[in-house]
Order: sequence, then C-alpha cells, then structure tokens
Amino acid sequence: MERTNGEEILVYATLGPEGSNHDYVLRNRLRDTGGGARILYEPSAEKMLDRCVNGEATHLMICAAHPRAADVVAIAQYTHGILLTETFIAASEPLAILCRRGIERPRTIALHPATRRYTSLDGFDEIIDATSTVAAFDGVVQGLWDCALTQRRFAENSRVWMSRSVEAARDAWLVLSHGKMQLS
Repeated sequence: MERTNGEEILVYATLGPEGSNHDYVLRNRLRDTGGGARILYEPSAEKMLDRCVNGEATHLMICAAHPRAADVVAIAQYTHGILLTETFIAASEPLAILCRRGIERPRTIALHPATRRYTSLDGFDEIIDATSTVAAFDGVVQGLWDCALTQRRFAENSRVWMSRSVEAARDAWLVLSHGKMQLS
C-alpha cells in the first residue's frame, strides 16, 4: 500500500490501455467524487486482479458487461477475500465504426467483445476480437483490418472515416477492494 505523509494513496487497477473506456469512466468517477488516485492499466482481467491480490492496487474497477467480470468478482471474493465494495452506473464514451480510408468495401471489423451487440455488424465478412477499443482502432491505422468499433473521438484521425456513430452505452461498473460495501 502506498502512502504519502502517512495517508493512504488509492491505487486502482483497471483494464487499459490509457485512453480506453475503462480509463474514461474511472477518470470521470474520480473527478466526480473528488477522489484522487493512481491508475494501473492492465491488458487482462486476470492481471488486474493480480495487482489487487498482490497489494499493488487498493481497488480494481471493471465494467459489468466485460466478458470476464463475473469470473473476476467470484475469484476476488471467494478465493482472495476482495469484496465488491461499490457499484455505479456510468455512460461510456461514445463509439463509432471507423474505417481506414481507401477501403472501397470494408470486409473486416475489430471490436472488444463487450461491444459486440452495440450496433449491427451486418455486411462485415469477419469480426475480430480485440483486447480493447483502443487496440481495435490501432489495428485499423496499422492496416490489420478495415474497420473498428472504437471511440468516436478517434474519427479526428485523417487516416479513417466514420461509417456509423454509436451512442454511449450506460453500463454498471464494479469496484472491488478490501473495504466495505457502498451502493450508489
């Protein structure tokens, strides 16, 4: 546990990378609650949980819609005694289907599995699972696939065009720690 001047510093482990939807929601939550914290970004739910188990993080936050959320909560509580201490509803960042310029008929789209049902994917020949919405976008820019379901703000990049806008989802978010339960 980190301390500054004898006071505990909150450290949140969440799914990354920086700029991801988990980052967006956590930063907004900390701003809205007036709390400060250090954020550790992890590429997987398992690594995020390990940070909390090992004492490197005081809290972990995961979207309830994430495919691994149920496992994280169960393993945290029943194996490690890390409890679900807070729940809240928050809007995610608005999304869009962004496609690489120069592609006449987009055939492939990458997305994070949690976003698969956010919009129709009819017309795509192949759907590719990405580790995050940021990774999905990076793959478009790198030429790995034609399109990505990713943050709408990336439409400012001159190498892509917006095929479809997707409104922000409102999801349940889960915070686990060694503390007491709070519902908000």
